[in-house]
Amino acid sequence: MYKIRLEQFEGPLDLLLKMIEEEKLDITTVSLARVTDQFLAYLEQLEEIRAEELADFLVVAAKLLLIKSKSLLPIYEPEEEEVDLEKQLKIYKEYLEASKKVQQIIKKKKYTYIREVKQSFLEPIFCPPPNLDASGLKNIMLEVLRKLEPLVTLPETVIERAISIQEKINQIKNLIGTDSKLNFKSLMKNAETRTEIIVTFLALLELIKQENVLVVQESIFEDITINNYQKNVIEE
Repeated sequence: MYKIRLEQFEGPLDLLLKMIEEEKLDITTVSLARVTDQFLAYLEQLEEIRAEELADFLVVAAKLLLIKSKSLLPIYEPEEEEVDLEKQLKIYKEYLEASKKVQQIIKKKKYTYIREVKQSFLEPIFCPPPNLDASGLKNIMLEVLRKLEPLVTLPETVIERAISIQEKINQIKNLIGTDSKLNFKSLMKNAETRTEIIVTFLALLELIKQENVLVVQESIFEDITINNYQKNVIEE
């Protein structure tokens, strides 16, 4: 099982989330950059990356980012979108844990289920009147259609477009391509919704993985600086 090692905590990532949610550990003392760096280093050592393990990390990391962003950003009333996002993360985590239990049960014993086939003793029968012709059949069909309830046109709704991770990656690349570096707070300040904050964080993780950016945090309470990796290497 993957474990992270910080100054104030050592153990599984889900335990870290639990302690923070129960207020046994202050989220502002946790460096998410170090958590991300350790996980990326762990992935590089694996011969094969399991999608399930990567999904686990993204769920917990997104939740940690959401909690930390609340403590760093100005106080505001929770948006309905934020509540929905937290519910989705919670439901996803429950399904993930349930799937693990099912896999454990399947590994212990093989089960075979046979679906019972119900025999139908009634065959479809069509017995039209002897004098029914094409015109009569047409009139019957028109009568049936007349008795049907009219179709109700559903109201049109406007669906808000959600920004993709690739679009956010391109935005970050353009920002650090111009200024060569960027701070985490200003990057998150431009996010208009909670969903965009999560997408921004995931895009940043992908850029770190691709070695397009280099993140630096001088101390726990300092802001995170995002540097252009190539420019930083050239300057050094």
